Amino acid sequence: METTNYEEFFTNCNVDYVKDKKHWHSLRGKGIGGSDAGIVMNVNNYKTPYELWEEKTGAKKPVFQTSEAIEKGNALEPVLIELFGVLYKNKFELIDTKDISLSNKKYPFLRANLDGAMIEIATKEKWGLEIKSTTIQNGAMLKEWANDHIPITYYFQVLHYMITTGLRHFVLYAILDIPWANNGAGKQETRVVYLHYDDLVLDAKYLFKTELWYWNLIKTKTPPPFLENRNKELKEVS
Repeated sequence: METTNYEEFFTNCNVDYVKDKKHWHSLRGKGIGGSDAGIVMNVNNYKTPYELWEEKTGAKKPVFQTSEAIEKGNALEPVLIELFGVLYKNKFELIDTKDISLSNKKYPFLRANLDGAMIEIATKEKWGLEIKSTTIQNGAMLKEWANDHIPITYYFQVLHYMITTGLRHFVLYAILDIPWANNGAGKQETRVVYLHYDDLVLDAKYLFKTELWYWNLIKTKTPPPFLENRNKELKEVS
C-alpha cells in the first residue's frame, strides 16, 4: 500500500492529519460525515435526524457506541483492505488514508474519513475504497445485498464521499457473516460493488441538497422536523 501527496490527490479537499482518536472525533464533529449521511436522510435504524442534530449543536453529548459487531468490524477493516490489495493488485494501486481526514474546500462542513483510496492502473483514474463487515441476521438483510445492491445507509455514505472528495468511482468491498446459514454452522460471503458517480447524479444531488438544508438547521440551531417515516420509501427501494 502506497502513501501519496494527499493535497495533490484530493484536489477538492482540505487535508487534516489525524493525531489520535480524540482529534479524529473532534474533526468529525465539525461537519457531516459519511456515517451521518443515512441519518440526515432518515434511513438509519439506530439514530434519528433530531438525535444527530442534538449532537452536532452541542445540545447533547455524542455517544460513541461500541459493540461486539463494531469491534469485529474495526478489527477486520485493515485485514480486508490488505486482502483487497492482494486480490486486485493488477487493477488498483492502493493509497493509505487511515491517518487523514478530509473536508470539502467549497463546503467545509462536508467531511470524509475514507477507508482507502486507489489509482486504477490501466486508466490512472482515482477511486475510493469503502470496507464493510456486517452480520446478516435474517433473509431480509441478505436480500439487501442481492444483485449488486447494497444497504441504503451504505449507499448514501458512498454518495457523500463522492460529493465531498470529487472522486467519481468507488468500490465497496464487504464481508457478510451469515451465522444461521448451513443449519447454524454459518458461512461468510464477500461482495465487490462498483459505484460510478455518472450513474448516480440525481441521487447525489438529492443528498447534497438535503445535507445543505440540514447543516443550515445546525448552524441556526433550528430543530429538524420530527417525522419518523419521512423517507420510509427510500428504505423500500429494491
